Amino acid sequence: MSFLKDVAFALKPRCPVCQRGRLFKPWSVSVVDACSVCHAKLGQNDVGDGASVFLIFLLGFLIVPLAWAFELLVAPPLWVHVVLWGAVSLGVIALVLPATKALLILLEYRHRPGDWKKD
Repeated sequence: MSFLKDVAFALKPRCPVCQRGRLFKPWSVSVVDACSVCHAKLGQNDVGDGASVFLIFLLGFLIVPLAWAFELLVAPPLWVHVVLWGAVSLGVIALVLPATKALLILLEYRHRPGDWKKD
């Protein structure tokens, strides 16, 4: 698979084994215990906080320079920064965290397929 196909797959998080079952529990980024279609034990291979580390770097390199430039150009009160950049950060996290976690799980499956046992 190419990188673009991997990213497209991660944007619609599915089981990396059969690519049909749901990867996450509803309204959460917690991995389901087993795939509802192929019964692969997805919960045993959770990547933990790996995706959060990528987001910390992304937010640090994206939000901090934007907030600094906004301060230099507009010089708003501090509460505007808190509300604006808090909302932007939460929006980026809500959009990117599930996809990042799905991509890491896909890469783990691809490079260690023996760890993914089915019932």
